[in-house]
Amino acid sequence: MLRVLLWCAAVVQSFRFDARQRCTVQRHAAASGASNAADAATPAATPAAAPHTRRKRYAGRYPRNFSERYKEQAGDEATVKRVLEKGGTPAGTHVPIMVSECLEHLNATGADVAVDCTLGYGGHSSALIAALPPNARLLCFDRDGVELARTSKRLAPLASDGNVELEAVHANYARVGAELAQRHVRASCLLADLGCSSMQIDDPERGFTFKRDGPLDMRMGLAEATAADWLGRASIKELSAALRDGADFSRRDAREIAVAILKESVPATTTLLADRVRAVRLEEEDCTGDDAVKRAMQALRIVVNGEFAALEELLASLPDILAPGGRAVFLTFHSGEDRRVKKSFKKGIASGIYTDAARRPVRPSPQERRSNSRSGCCKLRWCVRALDS
Repeated sequence: MLRVLLWCAAVVQSFRFDARQRCTVQRHAAASGASNAADAATPAATPAAAPHTRRKRYAGRYPRNFSERYKEQAGDEATVKRVLEKGGTPAGTHVPIMVSECLEHLNATGADVAVDCTLGYGGHSSALIAALPPNARLLCFDRDGVELARTSKRLAPLASDGNVELEAVHANYARVGAELAQRHVRASCLLADLGCSSMQIDDPERGFTFKRDGPLDMRMGLAEATAADWLGRASIKELSAALRDGADFSRRDAREIAVAILKESVPATTTLLADRVRAVRLEEEDCTGDDAVKRAMQALRIVVNGEFAALEELLASLPDILAPGGRAVFLTFHSGEDRRVKKSFKKGIASGIYTDAARRPVRPSPQERRSNSRSGCCKLRWCVRALDS
């Protein structure tokens, strides 16, 4: 009985093999016939299309690298919603900080000329467009030409619907006074959101983050020299001074970090710079590891982009920029920025240029700090121009 069963199984297997062979022969014959017909119809064979390559799958459940966050950058609603609910910022975007507080102190509803000194992703400008009256004018400045073109194109339909004249100006905010003077206008309200945008921080190729390896660039405007170029020219004394002013390091710690960074060849990548800073044993016990790296990179970014000098120039020209009764709001993210804004406003109050100014900085609400972790260190200061021009 067993022999009979084995014989039957062998016969069935043989029939299946023959059937597969016949199907294979038929398919090859059909393909050959179609190929011959195509060759006869066309005198020259067309080149074969490039094979489809699947996108490289990232490890883990969620992407970590900027290049892998293609769903966030493409604006996938479910992915963007999940990132926002976790208190993060979707890659390639920027969540504006204290929007309602800015609008409250700017009084944009009665403005005829408004200025956004740092357009970025356009979150604050979008709110300004919605608040401005019809026929108002909004001038948006940004030194990053790539983001300026991208954002102004996205905001154009919104401005058109609101009957607001939108003008994008590719310039550092230090030139706001000169640009407005050329147009013979003064601002009813001005907003300056200092620091760098989330789009720049998230992209490792821009060199603002040490969490992913990238070139030591740190340029906000791509026409300037890179951070590596600046370090190649800087002395230990110059770098030490930049670390004290831009990161509030003590004199001793600033020098130790400067020596560690410049003792060998200039670091070409962000991770190499971070490794050298981490190796320094600091006098300030509360600042170690990644905290020291963050502060050192912040100081380097500030000096590379000339942020303090640009801010001082903007503050000096602010009385001429603002129309009588005009208002200005500054969002600062570092003690060096806040000190300069506070000192300028205090001086303006004493001289009668400003009739009122923030005595204490406005801070983000607890809800905003939870929903947007990057808002935690932000301070808002405002001032009002005197009516006498």
